[in-house]
Order: sequence, then structure tokens, then C-alpha cells
Amino acid sequence: MAENGGILYSVAEKFSGCAFGRTQRSDGVRWIAVPAPDDAGTGEGQGWNMKDGFVRVAAATPEIRVADCAHNGEKILELVRSAPEDTALMVFPELCVTGYTCGDLFAQPLLLQSAEEAVRRLLDSTVDCDALLLVGVPVACGTALYNCAAVCHRGNLLGLVPKSHLPNYAEFYEARQFTPADDRDRQLTYAGQPTVLTRRRLFASRTMPAFCVGVEICEDLWVPAPESARLAAAGATVIANLSASDESVGKADYRRQLVAGQSARLI
Repeated sequence: MAENGGILYSVAEKFSGCAFGRTQRSDGVRWIAVPAPDDAGTGEGQGWNMKDGFVRVAAATPEIRVADCAHNGEKILELVRSAPEDTALMVFPELCVTGYTCGDLFAQPLLLQSAEEAVRRLLDSTVDCDALLLVGVPVACGTALYNCAAVCHRGNLLGLVPKSHLPNYAEFYEARQFTPADDRDRQLTYAGQPTVLTRRRLFASRTMPAFCVGVEICEDLWVPAPESARLAAAGATVIANLSASDESVGKADYRRQLVAGQSARLI
């Protein structure tokens, strides 16, 4: 099985704006983030500069070990530290903290606790990082387990976005371990921070108003009604798709065509 990096695709021709602020929409999709670092006059948060209306984004793939969350967290952090200073968004693969192929190990509390601790260490280590980081991690909430993207910015956990559509065919059997997302907002404490687990959330820059990120995970793009359509209709200008998949003949080319076609529809 091969871990493939996150897929980034734009819904707008250009982005403008950078440092994430809090606001809310009336259509049920919320924009969330942290106060702009420069609001307090600290001089921080200036790593990003627009160039001709664009910002730098990155899809990053760490070299992981299945179920070794401490190792995987360090590899994620290495990539964060190696990114150019003006990187505004980094997207890591689906379930990259644990590895996608843990199978029934996802039912083990020790694995889930180790994954949560890895996210906590990542948050503690990226307080001075301006980039918005999207990291794939399994999250237990109540009696259910969700395949999530942890949305991190300057040491803050802005939210957990769960996967809506679980593949359960051929070599995929995610429904065995995970619960699909619905439209409920679930409050919880994760990695030592109060946060919300919801798919009804956008992540918008307060200083760059046109830079608004919507998050989906892998299969959410492959279904007849992708989550990205709803996110774009609610105001997202960039869709980030955290993906992990096995390799098969022609799949990479097909995936690229799928992303290009969906991008064209959402502009």
C-alpha cells in the first residue's frame, strides 16, 4: 500500500489575503480560525507575502511507519520545518499520523491515544508556524471513530473535519472501523484543546479575505456529489483533499483528471 500526499485544487483563479480570523455565515457553514498574529503588534505572522495575488500551498507526504505515531509525528514536523517560509497551506495525507493501513488496530485505545499525543506535540512545536496545517488522524468521539483532518494553525487546533463518504468496496473496508460524518457539530477536547468535530466549517483568512479553505477527505471527491461542491457554494476558494490510496495502473492519471474536472466545475 502506498501513502499518497494530499490533493490541492483551487476554486478561484487568484487568492488574496493571510492569518486566520473568526467569523460566521448564515448558511450553516462556519468560518473559523485564530486572531491574526499581528493584531497585538508582535510583528509575528509576516512569513506570507502575496505575489501577483497568489499564495504558496504544499502537498506533503511523510515517510511513515504503520501504527508508529511518535515516528510519524516527527516526520510530519520535519516536513513542516523544511517548507518555505511563505507557505500558507500544507496538506498531509489521510490518516498519516497512524498510517492508513492499520486495519483493526484502529479499535485499540493505545493507538488512538498515541495519535492524539502526536497531534499535541505537533501543535506545541508549530506555535511560530504561519502555515495552516491539515493532518490526517483517527479521532474517537463518543462511541464512534472518525477519519479526520486536524486543522492546525500557530499551535491552535481550529477544528476536526471528519470524512463523509467511506469507501467499502474492493480493497477498501473503512466502514468496518469508521463512522461517516453527518451535519452535527460535536464539541470535544482533543490534544489538550477544546475544539469541534464537524464537516460544516470553512477556514478563512481574516487578513486575506479571498483565501478560504474547505476540507474534504479522499472518497469525498470520488462520489457523485462531492463535499467540495457544498464547500465551494458556501464560499471556499481552495479545496484541500487529504488522500491515501493504494497504487493501481492508471489511478494517478485518473485522479489528476478527477481533480481537474472538479476544479473546473467549482470555479
